[in-house]
Amino acid sequence: MSGPLLDLTPSDPRLAGILGDSHRRFQTLVDEAQAKASAFYAKTLGRPATIEQVIDEIFAAVERDGDAAVVRYVQAFDGAALPPERLRVTAAEIDAATARTPAPIRAAIDQAVAQVGAYQRRLLPRGFGESLDEPLGVRWLPVDSAGAYVPGGAGGTLPLFSSVIMNLVPAKVAGVPRTVLVTPPRRDGSIADEVLAAAKAVGVDEVYRIGGIPAIAALAVGTPSCPQVDTIVGPGNIFVTLAKRRAYGRVNLDMLAGPSEVLVIADASADPRFIAADLLSQAEHDVLAMCILLAVGEGIADRVQDEVARQLAALPDERRRVATESVARFGRLVRCPDLPSAIRISNQVAPEHLELLVADPRAVLPAIRNAGAVFVGPWSPEPVGDYIAGPSHTLPTGGGARRWSGIGTDTFMKRSSIINLDQAAFRSMAEAAMVMARAEGLEAHARSIAVRLGG
Repeated sequence: MSGPLLDLTPSDPRLAGILGDSHRRFQTLVDEAQAKASAFYAKTLGRPATIEQVIDEIFAAVERDGDAAVVRYVQAFDGAALPPERLRVTAAEIDAATARTPAPIRAAIDQAVAQVGAYQRRLLPRGFGESLDEPLGVRWLPVDSAGAYVPGGAGGTLPLFSSVIMNLVPAKVAGVPRTVLVTPPRRDGSIADEVLAAAKAVGVDEVYRIGGIPAIAALAVGTPSCPQVDTIVGPGNIFVTLAKRRAYGRVNLDMLAGPSEVLVIADASADPRFIAADLLSQAEHDVLAMCILLAVGEGIADRVQDEVARQLAALPDERRRVATESVARFGRLVRCPDLPSAIRISNQVAPEHLELLVADPRAVLPAIRNAGAVFVGPWSPEPVGDYIAGPSHTLPTGGGARRWSGIGTDTFMKRSSIINLDQAAFRSMAEAAMVMARAEGLEAHARSIAVRLGG
């Protein structure tokens, strides 16, 4: 049966586009963006250029000219004419925006902050041996500063204020002394009230109206108005992601993320309405978002195709336009003969979000090796994870779940080992250490040990 989702079998060669090499999938996104970038830069900067050339130019300019470069590029890309002293949002502006935010939204923000905070506290890594009561130990400390990028959508039309919570509550729980938020301004220099209300609720220390590549450059290089941070986190488009890659080494990063993804493993026990709704909840994000159904057994696949078509038609115009293109380009339905084949494909995809809508999820979960977050059962839809459940919604995409984790308190912490040997413990290790040092040709290493043995 035909439908909105491309209908495949596990052996179909067209399945290869969503499997395997995450670098290849990421490069496909880069190539597509490059094709549009030249004309965009010709319009905004007066000359064609590649994304990488513009990133290099902006980083060099921010390093050389500081705030003057930042305001120049903010005007070029976001159309906002801001003097350097207006880059930082004042406490009074944040308070006023919070007061304007409708009470139900403020209440939802407060509930999300509490829920995410409670979950993140359970993720705090534990040290040992810090009181020097044992020979070996480890000490966990937060980084001194962390910056989060929060997208605003074209012209500030889609301010993702939930990302303030999901990126910076873990930093606050980790104990980061200085937390920074950067987000694109609207053309009049304003920022959505909800974003600033979320920043207030989280307790963010500094908020800046800077978007895109200039925001990442300012965080990574530092300016008089916006000092450098130690770690940069947060989602963004391919321009932001490539700027983060350029920043790595100056700062630490959470990950290099791409467009959103959801993969659903479903059998005949699942409600096709739920499945279709969850697939479209990701498709509406972006025309590059990916939604996949691995349908196990008979019947469920065709019912979901019908539901996707029906629910797609019922979306508001702009969301329908985005979701329709996303489903046409990256929507997949794979008819799997059994759960093991579905699990195998899922582990190869390594999706950002994985939903298990199967009769016995306890039997499936142990076999899942690669997923940013796993949503179990009909009452754990992915959008609840986006907003309030507790785990951060900033998760690895493009197969990155094979090697990365989503944001947590440990993203903002560093580990120091403690070696606290007494003489007996030292002597028990000394001979082996000297043998290894001399085998590596490092005689001074060996003598540092030998002198303590009286040699």
